[in-house]
Amino acid sequence: MSFFRPLWAILVSVSVLGGCYTFSGSGLPSGLKTVEIEQVIDEVRQSELADEATRLLMEEYLRNGALRPVDADGQSLLKTRLTQYSHVPQQADASGNVSRFRVTVGFDAKFVDLRDETVLFEGNGVSGTWDYDPATETESDARTKAVKAAVRKLVDNTVSGW
Repeated sequence: MSFFRPLWAILVSVSVLGGCYTFSGSGLPSGLKTVEIEQVIDEVRQSELADEATRLLMEEYLRNGALRPVDADGQSLLKTRLTQYSHVPQQADASGNVSRFRVTVGFDAKFVDLRDETVLFEGNGVSGTWDYDPATETESDARTKAVKAAVRKLVDNTVSGW
């Protein structure tokens, strides 16, 4: 019987202490609730892509739910530059006809806690790619998918504290 008392004590301790740990899934500082998203600066002469990226950033923060995008007076600020766009053949047949292209979109970003001016994330070359068959998709479709992939990485990096 004395064997079961220490075992019982251990089980009770583990179950009590096991409930003490929580994980929020976010690396954000306590109390940080809002983000201002500046218009993405176009450095590669793809202004419509910079506009689309700005819109997609707002949508991704809403989807993610860790921070609420606001137009002004946010507690944090995201500054983003579109620094890379490429559309490159990946595969061709014997006649030289391209059967696969790759679109790559890249951003540099800085995410700042405006309450104390702390840089929470700074990343260069956060990119997304999309390979496509020109017989079934367009460059525009692939560009949208590549920018969505890059935006998701960028938002994940800002809210995760990586």
